[in-house]
Amino acid sequence: MTAGDHFHGDVVHMNQTTNSVGIDKRRTTLSGGPAAAADLERAVQQLLPLLQELREQLPPLAARTVEAAEAEIDGSAGPEARRTALERVGGIAETAGTVGAPALAVIHQILTLLGG
Repeated sequence: MTAGDHFHGDVVHMNQTTNSVGIDKRRTTLSGGPAAAADLERAVQQLLPLLQELREQLPPLAARTVEAAEAEIDGSAGPEARRTALERVGGIAETAGTVGAPALAVIHQILTLLGG
């Protein structure tokens, strides 16, 4: 992404390479042991009631999407599915404006705890 004369993002210079694969963008999850896991659980428990409140103020399709994602966010899914559900619900919360702001703030917190 560019902004004026500034570039924001990855810059890679590769000269005369062989078998180059690209940038490794893997992220680690929950580096912090039990304390990070407890923080994550607290944040998820804080988010779930906010999502219920948000659902009540959304159009039916968006409300069903949020409801379907809650089980994955609550931890019944693997880490990638959980992250995807958080990002999906975060997008809905963001488009909801001030109504979605409290949920969006907690979603950002959870994504940070998950490593990015």
